[in-house]
Amino acid sequence: MIKSELATRNYQADEKMHEYLEEKLGALEKYLPRSMRGNVLAQVMLEEDPNGREDNRFVCEVVLSVNGKTMVSREGTVNMYAAIDIVEAKLKAQVGKLKQKSVLEPRRLRMIHRLIGHRDEPESEEQSAT
Repeated sequence: MIKSELATRNYQADEKMHEYLEEKLGALEKYLPRSMRGNVLAQVMLEEDPNGREDNRFVCEVVLSVNGKTMVSREGTVNMYAAIDIVEAKLKAQVGKLKQKSVLEPRRLRMIHRLIGHRDEPESEEQSAT
C-alpha cells in the first residue's frame, strides 16, 4: 500500500475525492518492483488557482518517493478528476522506467561479467598448438 499525504490549497477535497485519489495511487503499486513496494511515500497537493488560465484552473501535483528516488508529476486541467488521471498516467510511465532499470540491471551485470570473463580466459592448449 502506498502511503499518501494529502494537502490542499484553495480547494476543499471531499471524501469521494480522497477515495478516488487512493484508488489511483494504489494502482501504481503493481508497477513497482516487489522489493520497493513497502518503501513508497506519495505527497499529494491539490489546488485551485482562480487567477490562472481557465483551462488550467485545477492543479494536482504528486511527489512519489521510492527508495530515495523522487518522481514528480504536476498537471493543471479543467477539473480535478482529470488532473488526477493525467498525473497517474505520467507517474505510471516514470515508475515503469524505474522498474525496467532496476530489474534489468542485474541481468546486464551478469552479461557484462560473462563477456569480460570469456575474453580474459587464457587460450587453451588446443588453440595454441594449432
